Parts: sequence; C-alpha cells; structure tokens
Amino acid sequence: MGRRRAAARAARFLRLVQALEAAPVFLFLGLMRLVPSPAASAIGGFIGRTLGPLLPFSRRAKVNLKRIFPDMPAPRRRQVVRRMWDNLGRVAAESARIEALWDPALQEALSETGIERLMAAARAGESVSLRGGRIEIRGAENFVRLLTHRGPALIFVPHMGNWEFLAVGAANFGAFTSVVFRRPNNPYVAWLVDRNRAGLFELLPKGYQGGVAAGRVMAEGGRLALLVDQKNNRGVALDFLGRPAMTGVTLARLALRFDAPVFGACCRRLGGRRFAIRIDDPITVERTGDDRADEARFMQRVNDRIAEWVRETPDQWLWLHRRWNR
Repeated sequence: MGRRRAAARAARFLRLVQALEAAPVFLFLGLMRLVPSPAASAIGGFIGRTLGPLLPFSRRAKVNLKRIFPDMPAPRRRQVVRRMWDNLGRVAAESARIEALWDPALQEALSETGIERLMAAARAGESVSLRGGRIEIRGAENFVRLLTHRGPALIFVPHMGNWEFLAVGAANFGAFTSVVFRRPNNPYVAWLVDRNRAGLFELLPKGYQGGVAAGRVMAEGGRLALLVDQKNNRGVALDFLGRPAMTGVTLARLALRFDAPVFGACCRRLGGRRFAIRIDDPITVERTGDDRADEARFMQRVNDRIAEWVRETPDQWLWLHRRWNR
C-alpha cells in the first residue's frame, strides 16, 4: 500500500512539473493566436534570432557547422546560426495558426495552368512552377502527380523553412496527409500540437506505435510524410554532408513493402511568410533481392538529396540536431 501511495504521489508531482513546463508554451502560442499571422511570424523571428544564439545548446549548431563547413569563416557561421534561429522562432509562432500559412492564390494559379498541362509536363520531363501571392511551388507537376496518384505514396522532408507546409498545402488541395514525427515528451504540449493541426493532417509518433499506424496509412492507399534528417541509432551509418550519420531506413522499407513512389519535398523561407516549395521527381527503390542493401542504397540517395538542399541554403536547416557521432 505504501508503495502505491508513493507511486501516486510521484505521478502527481510529475504531472505538476509537466504542467509548469508546458505553461510557457501555452502562453506563447495563445498570444500568437491573438495577433495577425504576419505579426506573429515577425515576433517569433525577433525572439528567435535575439535569444536563440544566447542559449547554451546553440553551441551544438556552431559545432555542427564547423564540422561540416570547416572553411566557412566564423562571422558567416554566426550569421547562419542567427538566421536559423530566426526561422525556428517563426516556425514556432506560425504553429499557433498553421492553417493561416496557406495562400489561396495557389489554387487560382492551378486553375489557370490546368492539371492537364501539369500532367503533360510531368510526362515530358518538364518542370512547371505555380506562383501565388506569397508561395511558389517549384516542381508543381510533381505536386499534382502526388495529389492524383492512386495508391500509397511517400514524401521525405527535411527540417528546412516551415517543414509542415507541404502537409498544409496538400490538405488545402483536398489530399489528407499523415506525418511521422517525434512527439513531444510533455503530454500537455503533445495535446496542444495535435489540437492545432486537427483536420489538416494526422500526426503519427515515431516508434512501434507510429510504425503500426504508418503501415495502416500505406495499406489504405494514403500519403505519408517522414522527416528523415534526424539521427536514428537503430538505422545504418551512411554519408551525410561528408560525414557518417546514423540514418533510419523506415522510408525505404515502406517503399519496398508497398511498392510506393517516394517524393522529396523541401521548403525554403524567402523572407517573412513567403516560401518556395520544391518537389522533386519521384524515386524508386532498386530491387536486387538483398533488402538491407537496397534500403541502405536508397537512403544514401535520400541523404545526398537533402545534403544538396542544405548546401544551397545552410541557414534554412535545423543545425541543432545531434546528427553526427562525435
């Protein structure tokens, strides 16, 4: 009985600590919902670039940059870190009303261009862009190909720009997407994240439970997006930006299992709430009969693609990850 009481007290204390931890998040997002979305993004950017570089764990970004770009001058590295924090602050503020990121002018641009023309461009290997008021989709033919594909499809996305935007865009075009991500450890914050995205896309946690749900989405012919640029100790060591990095193979495994096309999508912030979304041609897993080798080879192609995007705009990527072993 005494042990049960002690366990109950410990559980209550843990809930209290978690509630206190979550309070600033609820306060910040609540305030961001009270102001217009452009102002919220600007406020988040100011807080991010002002306070972020002063935080102790910001050192990880500097170390990662120095490791990957040893010839980059120190002032340039500081600039990249500051801009990374600006973007991260904006992402946090924009998450309060993620639906407000959408640009209705994109739907008008799609109507003017026509799905038939975009599909013809895809068959001919041509690239077409859709330009709205704030958002441009580069590789729009692949976006339409993704939206109209019958059967399961996969999308890999790096932590660049506002990485949630692709799922928002798909939802606004009537294509619901499920997203695999690392759920916050704090249950109150996790509840808030789910609430803010309800109806736009489904969030699936990483791990066994999320794996089962991902399999269900694919079996039902759905679209599944994965953020694949984080360290995965259960994966395989593959090159990423010139250094070995533990890389998960779930994306390749699902592609093999369900024979699904895999699209790469990258979001870049052009300034404020203006974005360029790049969607590349779908890639398929080469089958040799050795599934492990096929998975590793495919994920190396994915790593190479993301590395290309990061090299183009390093200040857009989230350098705070423990992506490489020391």
